[in-house]
Amino acid sequence: MSDQTISPRYELKQTYSHLLLPELRSWVKVHPAGFRQSYPPRQVNSIYFETPDLDTFNDHLEGVPVRRKLRYRWYGTNLGEGKAGQVEVKNKSELAGWKLIEKIKASFDFEHNHWAALQNQMRNSSHGIIKELLAVSRPALLTVYERDYYESADGKIRLTIDSDLQAYNQYMQAAPNLKFSLVSDPVVILELKSDVNRIKELTEVLSHFPERASRYSKFVTNMMEIL
Repeated sequence: MSDQTISPRYELKQTYSHLLLPELRSWVKVHPAGFRQSYPPRQVNSIYFETPDLDTFNDHLEGVPVRRKLRYRWYGTNLGEGKAGQVEVKNKSELAGWKLIEKIKASFDFEHNHWAALQNQMRNSSHGIIKELLAVSRPALLTVYERDYYESADGKIRLTIDSDLQAYNQYMQAAPNLKFSLVSDPVVILELKSDVNRIKELTEVLSHFPERASRYSKFVTNMMEIL
């Protein structure tokens, strides 16, 4: 197993009512940047981890300049089996974000195991800083959503649309909760990403969409419902 570092990039988000999803997809299709689908839509599943002192959550609320999130991510409609996934340490500083990724070959049976056994298995499948972070963190939240993928005609800007968001409380749970979702306002999230040298192009692309950019975190928004 080997780590992969994703270079720093700018990330801008815009949130909309879920009722505007058809219009949002239409806006993307007629955008002057010439966006085209870059990958088939798929379901994204992420288990976010938190320390006993809620460091990740509190750092975000307090506006700590450099902060990070630890999560396990996999794709597909089977929530019970986290297969062919990866552990990610997502770092953020203002608008710039970068990630450390470790791909995990193990498959995790979330439907029939307790978190203690699953965490032990996950730590044994990791190494380095990710293994250390997993040792001092506990599962807090599972998010599930559909993601559409696009890129600009010149390939310099990526755009994603996240819809059908669901979240499941894992905080202080002995076993994975895959059935009882949190109740929250349904939103659609548009996100634009580019390397750090293209912030002007990124803001120009965003200017063609209605409303202003807004900060939004799936983790923080749903943790506020839990705590």
